[in-house]
Amino acid sequence: MLVAVFATVRDVYADAPESAVIYSLMNAMLACVPALGPIAGALMARYFGWEAIFLALCISALAALPFALPKWHETRQVRKPSNRAGFGLVLKSPYFWVYTLAFGTAMGAFFVFFSTAPRVLIEGADFSELGFSVAFATVAIVMIATTRFSKRFVARWGIPGCVIRGMLMLLFSASLLGLGEIFLTASFWSYVVPMWLVAVGIVFTTSVTANGALHEFSAMAGTAVALHFCVQSLIVGVIGTGVVIALNGGTAWPLIAYTGCMAAITLAALGGLTRYKQ
Repeated sequence: MLVAVFATVRDVYADAPESAVIYSLMNAMLACVPALGPIAGALMARYFGWEAIFLALCISALAALPFALPKWHETRQVRKPSNRAGFGLVLKSPYFWVYTLAFGTAMGAFFVFFSTAPRVLIEGADFSELGFSVAFATVAIVMIATTRFSKRFVARWGIPGCVIRGMLMLLFSASLLGLGEIFLTASFWSYVVPMWLVAVGIVFTTSVTANGALHEFSAMAGTAVALHFCVQSLIVGVIGTGVVIALNGGTAWPLIAYTGCMAAITLAALGGLTRYKQ
């Protein structure tokens, strides 16, 4: 479903300014799902039984069907035989790898955040479950609020400029988190507020990475989007999980290490891409 949705956006909007807003909103919603989904599932299982989880998924799908079935027409371009290509063409593209790396860095930052936030805030800062939910929600609110301006900053900075600024925001946030971890105790101000800046950096980045990675593959958007999400998921799952396991998940160090190191690597890759274009 994700591949179909993102491929459709790519087919219909391509490089139009609206694509930045749509991608930003979709990624903001996706970032919240892994955090809010388990909470909703736990509540439904507790009060209505585990069967209610699958019933809710079924009802949601049925509710979407009347909107998708008559209006979601085929958007794939008719391909000529010469345009047929497989995974190899996508995987050989430096644009695909650099911007997919940036996408994985941004989404991975949120993954590491919600993987460590319960221990940091509930166990370390003595937040209640309600207080944790509110604190967590503020990060999502910042992402959604920043999305309102995505069309403007994409038009002003372009794709590389947005990614560079997004990575710089992650680096700055990592430095603030590091200072908070060293000199302060775990709190809303030392952990969540720097994450607001991470949220801004995520929106800066994810609003353009799909277009940056896939702009060469309009004739095979479905394949390219599938690979885009596959590689991004590997980055998030392998590296993100690795830092949480290797470092103390009850502190901000996994988030500091991931955002700082991955943002630096992405900036270096962007520099290499600039030299490649020249």
